[in-house]
Amino acid sequence: MAPLPKLLLVLVLGVVVCAWSGCGAHVTGTGPMAQPISVSLNSPEVHVPLDGTPVHVVILIKSTSETALVSLIGLPGGVQEMYAASDTNPSGSLTFTATRTAMAGTYMPTIVVNSAGQSASLRFTLVVGKAM
Repeated sequence: MAPLPKLLLVLVLGVVVCAWSGCGAHVTGTGPMAQPISVSLNSPEVHVPLDGTPVHVVILIKSTSETALVSLIGLPGGVQEMYAASDTNPSGSLTFTATRTAMAGTYMPTIVVNSAGQSASLRFTLVVGKAM
């Protein structure tokens, strides 16, 4: 059996080495800063007709990940949306369709994107009304 001071020294050194190296755990915030993600639309104003015609807009998502979770906040009742990413990155198509229950008007919904452990949001103008 090792003498107590020597055993204590080995134990303390083990704890210090483990704390310094992370003991195999992944510690966030210690490496280089991750590129912030961003989201934009090809048009700041989207017009959706009340006749049920789908409207497609390009959603551009810059991220280090190939996947993203896209959600909308404040979309008016009767307006449906569908997001379809491209095969190689999270950018893709956002499709809006107004159903018969949609109310004509101008709305300011927000797109929220979660990707690569980060979030980004974009507020845009949605005009629901007659076909153009």
